[in-house]
Amino acid sequence: MKRVLFCFILSCTALTADHFRDGMIAYKAGDFVHAKELFEAAIKKENSVQGYFYIGKIYLYGEGIEANPSLAIPYLEQAVMKGNIKAKCYLAEAYLKSRIKHEEATVLLQQGAQESQTCLEIATAYNIVIKR
Repeated sequence: MKRVLFCFILSCTALTADHFRDGMIAYKAGDFVHAKELFEAAIKKENSVQGYFYIGKIYLYGEGIEANPSLAIPYLEQAVMKGNIKAKCYLAEAYLKSRIKHEEATVLLQQGAQESQTCLEIATAYNIVIKR
């Protein structure tokens, strides 16, 4: 009985973990609309940090949908709160594109630049000087 229960729990875990993986496959194939749906399922079923991150990027850059930095912000904020360093870079860009929270965007870029080249690239694009 324990073995059956263990297998059931393991199979349920595997099913939810597949949403993010399948989302990444769709994302890399350029099927952004389907990827977004899968990332949404990953968020709903397993609170996927990376799901928040990728949906934020999809909205920020309009990958498969119309770009909407304002819609990207809550997803990227969640990713940042859950520890995704690179999300700081994209959240800063979403703030800058939305013309809000310029000072906070600068702080995020400064923090993220320690670990991500992406933050330096975004800072350069917006003429923001990053202190090293």
